[in-house]
Amino acid sequence: MNYFELHDLYNVAKIIYHPEFKEGDLIMGSQERLVKDLSLYKIHTQQIKASGKIQDFYRPSSNLSMRVIVSSRAKSLLESYRKDNIRYYPCPVHRGKEPIEGYWITDKVIFDDEWVDFTKSEFFFRKRKLISEKDEPRARYEVTEQIIQFTDLEDYNKFLKEKMWHMDERYPYKIFIREGCPHHILSIHTTGPRYLIVSEELKNELQKHKLDKGIEFKPLEIPDEEWGGPNGLRKQFYK
Repeated sequence: MNYFELHDLYNVAKIIYHPEFKEGDLIMGSQERLVKDLSLYKIHTQQIKASGKIQDFYRPSSNLSMRVIVSSRAKSLLESYRKDNIRYYPCPVHRGKEPIEGYWITDKVIFDDEWVDFTKSEFFFRKRKLISEKDEPRARYEVTEQIIQFTDLEDYNKFLKEKMWHMDERYPYKIFIREGCPHHILSIHTTGPRYLIVSEELKNELQKHKLDKGIEFKPLEIPDEEWGGPNGLRKQFYK
């Protein structure tokens, strides 16, 4: 199966702070790896533009990063393809100053890093080595960059634990999903992009039901560097 990152680039919500929220309240923040029940957590209202058509996917404000706001009909379609991997909590949304109903915020509770095909996937690694002397006023580093691969998830996690310094950087470069993956919706936390990932079949269904307005689908295996920019591959998919 081919997989795509769901990019909600244009449908971006802004936060409306609730003055009645007080210190000690449980308030939902960005997506976490730790799974917990968020049903008692409060959510700051998300504001979308008053003009234009209402969409089915929105990127929430930065305090809710790595989550997605979805409409009830988008939620129903997603759940028809896979249940229990994402919890959906009612999300307060205003269109301009007017509240609108039927929106949900995602909380990913199952992560699918084990379905990454490490024999094909590549990762960008920036290594920093401290070369300045202790008495120098500013730290100096020797920086090397390379594309690296791993044999499997265990090898990847071992590298993070044993080889990476806190100043080093590691990003997904090309990510492939193993053959035989049964899921049409994937959430990858550690080894790949933290977008919602959908299969080609689900992408086609979203487009068929006109749930794709304002979003784009980037093939998972195409690096960001090759996708964007004036000469990027994105132009082959989106005019």
